[in-house]
Amino acid sequence: MKYLTPGPVQLPDAVLRAVSSQPMFHRTEEFRKLFKSVTDRLLEVGNARNVAIIPGTGTTAVDAAVYNFLDPNDEVLALITGEFSERLAESAESRGAKVFRLEGVLGDVPKLEDVRRVIDERKPKALLAVHNETSTGVANKALDEAAKLAHDNGMLVLVDSVSGMPAEPIDAAKFDVVATASHKAFMAPPGAAIVFFNDAPTSSAPRPPALDLSKFMKSSSKLETPYTPPISVMFALDVSLDIILSQGLGNYVNAHLERMNYLYSELEEIGFAGVPRPNLRSNTVGAFYSPVDPQAVISKLREHGYTISGGMWKIRDKSIRIGVMGDVTLDDVESVVGVLRNFMETAVRRS
Repeated sequence: MKYLTPGPVQLPDAVLRAVSSQPMFHRTEEFRKLFKSVTDRLLEVGNARNVAIIPGTGTTAVDAAVYNFLDPNDEVLALITGEFSERLAESAESRGAKVFRLEGVLGDVPKLEDVRRVIDERKPKALLAVHNETSTGVANKALDEAAKLAHDNGMLVLVDSVSGMPAEPIDAAKFDVVATASHKAFMAPPGAAIVFFNDAPTSSAPRPPALDLSKFMKSSSKLETPYTPPISVMFALDVSLDIILSQGLGNYVNAHLERMNYLYSELEEIGFAGVPRPNLRSNTVGAFYSPVDPQAVISKLREHGYTISGGMWKIRDKSIRIGVMGDVTLDDVESVVGVLRNFMETAVRRS
């Protein structure tokens, strides 16, 4: 079975072999060497001043971002583009923040003039946004502009790029904190929450020790972690980062873009409608309204050895999602399209 899913993703064989390495004791010179190798290259990819690798998932990374930079009763503006935008807002609410949600048209992002209006009216402390919305296949290509607007008004900017970085371009230097994870476009197994941040945490309220980024900053200067890290995942990241950087980040991005452009072009010819506006299509996750029962589409692809995903959020029962991350080639995408083309031709004849 080959996985063309929103994550976890199909892993290259070399990454799978790395996972099977014996986990080392994390207070040794051997671990420090691994730690430096992984963090140096993560910082090269993310272009931030600091990075923390925390045991957990993308949700863990988002919670770490929220709890280190927000306080109870902070007023924040959350841009809603799908399920994971809602989850980011919910994380802020769990911190006790007062969240104002600004939602655009489904498949789009909130307009910059509306963001400006809310900032002028409400004077929030922070802007919360998902860079790459896994549920709708929307990539917020205007996020840099929204962040500049927020920073010009003295706000913090917290970003979820769990399914984006590094295949959907984002420069973490332009934001205060960016949350991501190991198991999507970084081509490693689940288990590492990755948080890029530029300055020390600003929250004054207590933070859960396991998520306290200041502890990670302090330990990082000694090439250590404050607690037991996800060592097996770090072995995998060491290899996957090698693969990504040996291609060159630009080439890595373009390979995903080529696969995604092909997918939208071909599927829209046979009756699948893209959820995101064409200029907001994610490089990593395609979302499509299905002209037939989505579960029938998923089942047909499984018969041919491919796993894709059903829909989420408001379009859960009428859409499918196809990921092009990990060990996926253009040939794989062409095979998926071929199966769906034959399936749709058969469905039309029967009707």
